[in-house]
Amino acid sequence: MLKRTLFFGSPGRLFLEHSLLAYETRNANDASEKRTFPLEDLGFIVLESLQLAVTTACLNALAKENIAVVVCDHAHMPSAMLQPFSGNTLAQRHTEAQLRATEALKARLWRQTVKAKITNQAECLKRLGLPDRRLRVLAESVKAGDSDNAEAVAARYYFQQLAEPEAFSRCRDGIPPNPALNYGYAILRAAVARALTGSGLLCVAGIHHSNQYNPFGLADDIMEPFRPFVDEMVFSSRDFFAVPELGKVQKAQLLQLLTADVISGTERRPLLNSISCTSASLVRCFLREETVVKYPEFVKK
Repeated sequence: MLKRTLFFGSPGRLFLEHSLLAYETRNANDASEKRTFPLEDLGFIVLESLQLAVTTACLNALAKENIAVVVCDHAHMPSAMLQPFSGNTLAQRHTEAQLRATEALKARLWRQTVKAKITNQAECLKRLGLPDRRLRVLAESVKAGDSDNAEAVAARYYFQQLAEPEAFSRCRDGIPPNPALNYGYAILRAAVARALTGSGLLCVAGIHHSNQYNPFGLADDIMEPFRPFVDEMVFSSRDFFAVPELGKVQKAQLLQLLTADVISGTERRPLLNSISCTSASLVRCFLREETVVKYPEFVKK
């Protein structure tokens, strides 16, 4: 079942009521209005308003259900996420397998990850009417551990193609559509972290990203092949170039990415579900039950 995504951008109060998530706010007549949502239906929540109060009981319930919760800052950009300590009954077994992974295994998994990312970047360019052949050739040449740094070579070419004819360069603090990319990537990172935790893995122990100040190394690894789905949505719409700051319409559009269809294995699934499939296949790779991580692909046009 596809989990719901909720966005709270207005002042109010979130609390737990009879095992339901309750949202209470006031209308123009200062009358109280309340809506409730079954926790089992929820997969992703964005808390944007700085005047939104959330009870501890509510946060505990959301963590228990492994619901991804993203908190935004004063600039309305994602700044933090709620991550449960345990989201899987076999977490100890899966974590032990993850931590026992050899360097050779991690190098093979990273090669698959980079190849999947470059392949999806090529498909993104094709969908936007841009040349993609160079990336498809490069994807086939990725070595174990990406020892030749094909990921960086591909990224340079990829964003050069996306930039034309715009005066654009990919930079976190850069001009539009960088804010849209930042927002989309942050949402994606939270969704991947949720899935990994739900599979009983440690986000802090990456297969490639390793930084003592980054508690989400594995999420940053696994999200890489998903980034082109954000890119395709952003660069195919002029809405993300028109304004220096994202409005509610643009944010709502980016959140719809989680429900967009992709090809996961041989099946067509919403992106949010495919992230869980990828996480589950990664667990089986750590357990030596499978050899290939199942990353999604674009639905062919």
